[in-house]
Amino acid sequence: MSEQTASKIDYCIEVLYPLNMKTWITYIAAMLMGLATALLFGSFPYTAGILSSVSSYLISLGVFITIPIMFVTIPAGTASLMKDRKGWRSAGASLLWAVVSSLVLSFAAALVFIIRPEAFPVTSSAGSAPGALASHVSYMLSSAKSALFPINAFWTVSSTTRFIVPLIIIAWILGLALKPSADVIRPAYTTMNSFSEVMYRISRTYSVYGFLLVFVSSASFFTDIYQEKTLFAVPEYAEFLLIAAAAAILVVLPVLYAVFTLFRKNPYRIIYRSIAPSVMGLTTASTIASIPLSESVARHSLGVQKRIASTATPLLAVIGKGGSAFVAVLSLLSLFLSTAESAPSGTVIAATAGTAAIVSLFSSASAGTEALMITVTTLSLLGINLYGAENALIAFMPILCGMGAMIDNLIIGCGNSIASRFVGTDVEVPYRDTL
Repeated sequence: MSEQTASKIDYCIEVLYPLNMKTWITYIAAMLMGLATALLFGSFPYTAGILSSVSSYLISLGVFITIPIMFVTIPAGTASLMKDRKGWRSAGASLLWAVVSSLVLSFAAALVFIIRPEAFPVTSSAGSAPGALASHVSYMLSSAKSALFPINAFWTVSSTTRFIVPLIIIAWILGLALKPSADVIRPAYTTMNSFSEVMYRISRTYSVYGFLLVFVSSASFFTDIYQEKTLFAVPEYAEFLLIAAAAAILVVLPVLYAVFTLFRKNPYRIIYRSIAPSVMGLTTASTIASIPLSESVARHSLGVQKRIASTATPLLAVIGKGGSAFVAVLSLLSLFLSTAESAPSGTVIAATAGTAAIVSLFSSASAGTEALMITVTTLSLLGINLYGAENALIAFMPILCGMGAMIDNLIIGCGNSIASRFVGTDVEVPYRDTL
């Protein structure tokens, strides 16, 4: 073998080896393996139950890991930002991005429906009791409301599972107190920063092996779709959802991100480097279980400082629900078309999109089912009674909530990058150094 040929082989190995280790590839591969598993075993009677149980356990394990990570990294990040007087700027950028993205995506969903109206199909849950979906949303809202009552801070932290707002508030107050404004505080600030670095090591490990969670959750996800059969009977609605998702991910979000960054950063680089969190969101419908992965990707792949990723990610996981609002608007307008057998008026479409965008800012109270919560609450606020037709969404819950969480995780990635740019600390990460 010639020396020149050997050098070319060494170069190919150097380039391709790290490529194979990137999370965006391993997570896509895990999802495809989950699809293959569903196709092979989806027809067996006990497959769905077994996969659902294992998937629920692993998602709960992900939330179990997320809670202590947030409790340590949020105070450390808050104290560091407040020390340099950049905390309010970072929080303001995140809040502005969350509100604007929710509004834009909601009206983008309305535009997609206007261009291509599609009625919601009849599903296996269409005949459920009229209040079935509303009862679920009412229970989730009641649980979230109870969690907001200040009883015991330690109990609140230890009992947090899905509604993370109380935990964020407690961690934020601790971070404000940790601001190293006096010599006596500095050792505590340094210690918390050290523990924060430990938590990021845990997050990195979680990110590297998170494809196992995606494999199981995607197998459960595709098995549910396979056994529901509705999308096979009405492929037009599946095509409608795919077109809408592509429009949101490849057109709306990139343009909006480019506007926020004054067209100085490539939005598609942010999006493809955030594929791993978006895949986890699609298959688990959980942005909370994805927080360690989102923080690691923001820090190691998007060039976001640790302190910004630690604070912006949880905040956006609570209020950055533009993807769930997008899905809710599509579902609502499709339901209107199927029940009234005529396209809704422009006034109804605009009212639906605007109301859904506002409701989405509070939809984290129903973590894992945000799209359904936005749908039911929007109907209630607009005074529209579909006489139980909205229960057709229950059978589509994995698809609708997963699609919403997928876009929400992309919003988190873009929001981290925008907050970092607003603060003036963003850097470009070479591809070979990405996670």
